[in-house]
Amino acid sequence: MKRREFLKGAVLSTALLASGKALATEGNYSRTGKKGFLRLLNPGNPTVLEKKHVPAIDAPSKVGKDEWFEVKVRVGFMTVHPSTPEHWIDEITILVDGVEVAGTDFKVGGVSAPEASFKIRLNKTSTIEAVDNCNLHGTWISDPVTVTVI
Repeated sequence: MKRREFLKGAVLSTALLASGKALATEGNYSRTGKKGFLRLLNPGNPTVLEKKHVPAIDAPSKVGKDEWFEVKVRVGFMTVHPSTPEHWIDEITILVDGVEVAGTDFKVGGVSAPEASFKIRLNKTSTIEAVDNCNLHGTWISDPVTVTVI
C-alpha cells in the first residue's frame, strides 16, 4: 500500500470516529430506509446504544375520531438517555403514517430532559413513530405504535 493512500485512509477514519457518526452504524445496526434512521434490531438482546437511544412512545391504543390525545416520548426505551453538555438529544419528532406532525428542538445541550409530550388528533387508525437525534450517535426511530380510531 502506498504511504499516501494509507495516510488518507487513516485521516478519514479518525475524522469519522471523532464525529461519533461511525458508532451508530457499526455492529448490529442497520438502516431502515426511512431517511437513514437507526432502529432496534433485536428486542431480546438490545445493545447499550439501543437501550439509551431508541425512543419509547406512551400513547393510548384507542381514541375517538378527531379527539385530542397525548403522546409522550422518552428517549431510551430501557435506560434514560444521558444529558450532558457533551452528549444530548437535540430533537424529538412524531410521525403519523410516516409524515411529520409534531416535534421539538432542544437548543442547549444537556439542559433539557430527553422527553417530550405532544397533543395530536387522528381521523383514522394510524401508526405513530417517534424519532430522536443524538448529537453523537445519530437519528433513531421507535417501533411503530398503532392507535385505533373508534
